Amino acid sequence: MAFARVARSGLRRTGGTFGSYSSEGDALLAEGVSTHRSPLPSLQNAKAASDFSYISSFRKINHVNMQSRGIKVTPRYQSTTAERIVEESESEYDEPRYAGLEATKPGEKPRVVVLGTGWAACRFMKGLDTKIYDIVCISPRNHMVFTPLLASTCVGTLEFRSVVEPVNRIQSALATSPDSYFYMASCFGVDTDKHEVYCETISNGGLPHEPYQFKVAYDKLVIAAGSEPLTFGIKGVKEHAFFLREVNHAQEIRKKLLLNLMLSENPGIPEEEKKRLLHCVVIGGGPTGVEFSGELSDFIMRDVRDRYTHVKDYVKVTLIEANEILSSFDVSLRQYATNHLTKSGVGFMRGVVKEVHPKNIVLNDGTNVPYGLLVWSTGVGPSQFVKSLDLPKSPGGRYQNSNLI
Repeated sequence: MAFARVARSGLRRTGGTFGSYSSEGDALLAEGVSTHRSPLPSLQNAKAASDFSYISSFRKINHVNMQSRGIKVTPRYQSTTAERIVEESESEYDEPRYAGLEATKPGEKPRVVVLGTGWAACRFMKGLDTKIYDIVCISPRNHMVFTPLLASTCVGTLEFRSVVEPVNRIQSALATSPDSYFYMASCFGVDTDKHEVYCETISNGGLPHEPYQFKVAYDKLVIAAGSEPLTFGIKGVKEHAFFLREVNHAQEIRKKLLLNLMLSENPGIPEEEKKRLLHCVVIGGGPTGVEFSGELSDFIMRDVRDRYTHVKDYVKVTLIEANEILSSFDVSLRQYATNHLTKSGVGFMRGVVKEVHPKNIVLNDGTNVPYGLLVWSTGVGPSQFVKSLDLPKSPGGRYQNSNLI
């Protein structure tokens, strides 16, 4: 940038730009610029007109007649190319500029920015005194999900609207206060020195504009951005398995389950293919995996046997766990859950998944398990956003102690 300014000032001090040239030996005379010989650089390796890197390496030029090439003298201060180069050079070193909420001014209420709309974020916002603070909530979803009931929505026991609550009903200031806002966006950066967060809007294919970025200045920041399902880097999990963390996950599982039931009744389906389509496999014996397996078994016993009588004997649920189900719970609770699921027709397998394919999974011992529906529930870990932040974390990647900055 500094070099570009020197180049610009040099051009403006010149009586004119290069006009008609003639060469005498190794010297170059420029009419209207200089009347004495001075060693000037070669233009043989010069790049496009927008590159000034050749200025410092001028040597000589032989037998070049600029006038015959149609190059004319340009008056001072009117070298548009030079001005354009300077502008581009300066903008190249500028930091990105974002529109958004600037810092609060003296006398205004402090602004608390909350990243996320999960359990922690919503509980915090509900208890915050809006007479003292303004709230800005930033999240890719505008509601809280009561996750323990998501499994019930997959099989129609509950409807989706029964397990969600809009954040502006949890904290009314987001809808009523003039200086409190909810932004549907994802945060991709935090500057703790400037007290700013940087976000990108969520288009989700439904908005008429492309996603754009903005910033929000904060006085206090609460990071409650949630977590992501653990896949342990196993090949094919993200491409072929369903997770159960959001409402849209439950919707996709419900759609897939009903589709497989209806497809299996079509004539001409081989028996092996029918068994595969109606085999529901759940990976992970934690609370979510056990709950979903129980909901599936109830659905099979109460609904499938009455409404899909032609294929009722083919429907099967298998729960695969590396160790024991509900390993973090008391032994008596684990035994109760095992007995209940067994009575409901849920099968158990012990093993570790090696690979996931579109129609089957392969365990570490080489066992091949075909499936029509695969639900992955092996726990959660820190999100990529949390990992990217340069803040103190525990060995597992989560934040230490307080998330309030």
